[in-house]
Amino acid sequence: MCCCGFGLPGNPGAYSSKTVSVTVGCCIRGNVGLSCGNSDDLCYRGRSESTGICWQGNGTTGCMCAEGGQGGYSYCSTTPSAYCCFTAGGFCTTKCAGDNCGIVCNYRGPGCAIHQAQAYGGDCNMAGGFSCVSFFGCLPSCPCAFWYHMRTPPKQYADCGAWITYTNDVDNGAYNWSGGSVYGYIHTLGLTSRNPTMGGNYSACWTGNRYCGCYNMNGCIAFVPPGHGGPPPHPCPDVRDHAYRGGHGIIRIKYIGTGYLGLN
Repeated sequence: MCCCGFGLPGNPGAYSSKTVSVTVGCCIRGNVGLSCGNSDDLCYRGRSESTGICWQGNGTTGCMCAEGGQGGYSYCSTTPSAYCCFTAGGFCTTKCAGDNCGIVCNYRGPGCAIHQAQAYGGDCNMAGGFSCVSFFGCLPSCPCAFWYHMRTPPKQYADCGAWITYTNDVDNGAYNWSGGSVYGYIHTLGLTSRNPTMGGNYSACWTGNRYCGCYNMNGCIAFVPPGHGGPPPHPCPDVRDHAYRGGHGIIRIKYIGTGYLGLN
């Protein structure tokens, strides 16, 4: 991200599950997809890799796949409103009061029908959903007027995924003016549970005690859980910020054995 601008959060990945009967000699292979890590691409990185499983044996063969989430997008601008830039870019928007404020979602294209991760081949296939941001301020340099709405993957926190809403806190004991987007996300995730916790990762840059969010390192490390989209950047004037990498794919294989009861 350049020195002035605003970002749209990334979308979560899809979900697929299947029950397969196996015996001795059956084979199950999986491939975990990685999230986009090309951190030198400042405005858009692409879609994360898919995660898949294939099986063979016991008279059945097949594969299942869950697509990775669509990456977020950012614009570099000093004066036009964020809402206007995303509207002109073809993203799905809903206007609020005035011409410069509204909600923008990570959907773009005819009918806003693309950029949502899909799943195939399972007994249960669920799309990944999409993330949004509310722009309640006219100027790109007003992070306190932006609300980020991150969608979690299906079957994590909720069957269809949960919505995580947070603001980008800036200029405090932990973050400089570019804000702590990933911290706000991680802390809110800790509350999205029947057993809420508080906590998050901490890092400091050259100042020794405050997180900058200025370097490409933030785009290389997956700070967020598997399947989650990456939080967006929000730089301030004269400070370069970077969006965060989304979570990688994840595979869970649960073996359920069958026993035999013998009577003498």
